Amino acid sequence: MFAWPVSSKPVNKRHRTIHIGLLLGLLGGLLQASAAASESAVGWLQKAAEAARTLTYEGVFVYQHQGALEAMRIYHRADDSGVHERLFSLTGTAREIVRDNQKVMCILPDSRSVLVDRRSANNPISQLVPRNVDLLAASYKLEVVGEGRVADRPVIKIGIDPKDHYRFGYRLWIDRQSGLLLQADVFDGNGTAIEQLMFTELRVPTSIPDDMLKPQMPTDGYTWYREQPLPAPTGAASKWKLGDLPPGFELVAHELRRVPGRDGVVEHLLFSDGLANVSVYIEKGELGQAFRGHSAMGAVRAYGRLLDDHTQITVVGEVPAVTVERIGEGIAAAD
Repeated sequence: MFAWPVSSKPVNKRHRTIHIGLLLGLLGGLLQASAAASESAVGWLQKAAEAARTLTYEGVFVYQHQGALEAMRIYHRADDSGVHERLFSLTGTAREIVRDNQKVMCILPDSRSVLVDRRSANNPISQLVPRNVDLLAASYKLEVVGEGRVADRPVIKIGIDPKDHYRFGYRLWIDRQSGLLLQADVFDGNGTAIEQLMFTELRVPTSIPDDMLKPQMPTDGYTWYREQPLPAPTGAASKWKLGDLPPGFELVAHELRRVPGRDGVVEHLLFSDGLANVSVYIEKGELGQAFRGHSAMGAVRAYGRLLDDHTQITVVGEVPAVTVERIGEGIAAAD
């Protein structure tokens, strides 16, 4: 509680004006902080999802995943023509990724190869932003847990804690001004951070020149691998039984794909709970070396099994091992 100082002497008007100004400034700061904290976690997550779709930005982030730590620079432009993006590594193995809407090109100098794909691809920042905020409350506890500063910008810290053992926990730091996700930590069931991302530099310009979004690495003499367009499958339910999925997960995509450098077609089913994604790859034919059981690298868990002598099922996602196994064991051929 604030109390005005008591004095028997007359109060100078100038001093009283200063006191009132200081008080109003302090109250304004308290009200601003209270308003930021009182906004719901859902509101901040919706703001982050909108920023991931519509914001133009550039910066440098560090990314610890799959047992490696790397720094990357990103140029990301969202405009009326769609999403255009260029990322390149600053540490470790050299690589450059250029995205033009649904077309993604990955340049790998070490193997002198270029992979060209047509699909919906997200950068590491967007991958950690909920794709469907409305679904989260059923599987996670959401709350504003604090404030802070990342890349010299004020942020709101959001806690996303799982309600069961089928998903990981998250801490997201969201830029108060732009809504962009600036830092993220992924935790396993023991509370250990298994994946981390953080911006160290960030600019939010009105636009980014075309030249900054074009490939910069030379590709002369490189081997190019291009995805061959395939007809969309008629539907997973007609060909596969999906079994008892973990609570909260639902089928959100189904496509046929060719693996560069290999014969045959791989069927891809994508499941999501609104934040965590799990991919199921079904490959038929001469399998060579089959993958059975579990594997893990960073936050990624994988599970493989043979449906029969000629059908390999591989399940991959940033979820606990019990989740990929349950989904994989539930896949069966339709009668």
